[in-house]
Amino acid sequence: MKHLFSWAALSVGLFMSQYAIAWDGFDADTTDLVEITPDKLPKAGDTVDVRNYESDTSQTCLVEAVSRNTRTVEVVVRAPGGQMRTLVMEGR
Repeated sequence: MKHLFSWAALSVGLFMSQYAIAWDGFDADTTDLVEITPDKLPKAGDTVDVRNYESDTSQTCLVEAVSRNTRTVEVVVRAPGGQMRTLVMEGR
């Protein structure tokens, strides 16, 4: 029983940590809420996973440009279909 509780606690901890490492923001064109994984400032040429909360979908996108503003970071990504998206993320 003791080991069962330990495995259950470890599983919940790993599951919760997956969502704790995402970076929240919104899509500038659609105003849909999004999150970027991994939770770090990307640079051009990196790939990031973009999860859209409105449609409950995820895409792996190529980062084209990153610009810092006073309170936000704008990340321009190219989706697999070729469309460009500007994601406005919480400031770092």
